[in-house]
Amino acid sequence: MSLNLYNISKNQTTVFKGIGMLCIVLHNFFHWANTIGENEFTFENEHIYTLLIHLKNDPGGFINYFFTYFGHFGVQIFIFASGYGLAKQFMNNKPSGYGRYITPKLLKIYVLMVFGLMCYFAILYPFGRINTDIFFSFASSTLLLYNNFSYDTILYYPHSGTWWYFSLIIQLYLIFPLLYNLLNKYKMKGFYISLVGSVILIYVLLPLTESFNFPIFGNFVGHLPEFILGIGLAMFKDIRLKYKTVLPAALIVFILSNFYQYIHPLSFLSATVLIMILLYPLCDKLPKLIEKPIYFIGTISMFMFVINSMVRAYTSIYIYGKSQLYIFVLALIHLSIVIFISYIACIIYKITFSPLLNKAIKAIQKR
Repeated sequence: MSLNLYNISKNQTTVFKGIGMLCIVLHNFFHWANTIGENEFTFENEHIYTLLIHLKNDPGGFINYFFTYFGHFGVQIFIFASGYGLAKQFMNNKPSGYGRYITPKLLKIYVLMVFGLMCYFAILYPFGRINTDIFFSFASSTLLLYNNFSYDTILYYPHSGTWWYFSLIIQLYLIFPLLYNLLNKYKMKGFYISLVGSVILIYVLLPLTESFNFPIFGNFVGHLPEFILGIGLAMFKDIRLKYKTVLPAALIVFILSNFYQYIHPLSFLSATVLIMILLYPLCDKLPKLIEKPIYFIGTISMFMFVINSMVRAYTSIYIYGKSQLYIFVLALIHLSIVIFISYIACIIYKITFSPLLNKAIKAIQKR
C-alpha cells in the first residue's frame, strides 16, 4: 500500500492547518507549565529523557507533556501546506513576472502583521503587560523581519510566541519561484536532488550558523526539506509514500532524532512525512462534529498565530503549582479564549483591512 498526496483539496489543507494550529497553541501554553522543554531551535538530549521521566512518574499528564515536547511540529504542517499550495497555484495560473507573484504575498503578510501589532498593543499595553519601548522594539524587529536572526531575539520579546514565523514564511515565498522552476525543469530527478541537497545544506551550514548565534531552524534554510516536499508532492502525481518503506524509515529517523544531535536536523522532515501519512487518511474519516470545528480553526489560523501569545500573558499566570488536570482544563479555557478573540479579530480585519488589501492586489494584477 502507498499514499499519493497529489490531490489534497483546499478543504483538507484547511483541516490540516486547524490541527497544526491546535498543536501550536497547546504547545505554547503547556511548555510554560513544566520543565520538559523541546528540541525546536536547538537540541538538548536531556529533553527527551525529561519527557520520559515525567510520563513514568505522572502518566495522567500525558496530553500536557506530549504537546509540551511535540506540539511545535504543528509549524511543519504550515510550511508543507505553503509549499504545496504555492505549487498548485503556479501549476494552474503562473504569474507573469516575479513582481506580480511576490508583491501580493508581501502585502498580505505585512497587512496582517500591522493588524497584529495593533492587537498586540491593544491587548497588552492597557493592562501593563508591556511598555512602549519594548513594543516599538518588537514592532520594528517584526516589520524589518530580523527578530529570527538571533537566538537572543527570536523569543526575546514578551508574549511574542510564533511571530518569528512571519519572517520565515516570507523567506520561503521569496525563493519559491526558483525551487518551482528547478523542479519543473528537471522533474522528479530535480525534486529528489533538491530534497537531498537541502538536507546536506543544513548540515554544512549548521556549525557556521551556531558560531554566529543564528537560529537556522528559525529561518528558511532549516525548513527547506519540508517546503520542497510540499512542492514536489503537489507537482508530481507519480510520487507515492509507501507504507512498508517510507513509514518505518520516517518513524525510525524521527525517534533517533530526539536522542542524537547529529540526527536532529532530520526531525522536521521525518515529522512532516509522519504527520501527512497519518493525517491524510484520517481527514476523510473524521466525523463532521469534529471536522467542522477543526476546519473553522484552520480558517482563522493566521489570526491565532497572532493572538495566541497575547492571551497567554493573562492565562499562564494561573498554572504555577497546579496539578496536571488543572493545567489541562486551563489550557482548554485558554484555547477557547484564543479562538474567540481570533474570530473577532478576523471579522474586524475583513471589515477594515481586507477591502483595501483586495483593491491593492487587484491593481497590481491589472498592471
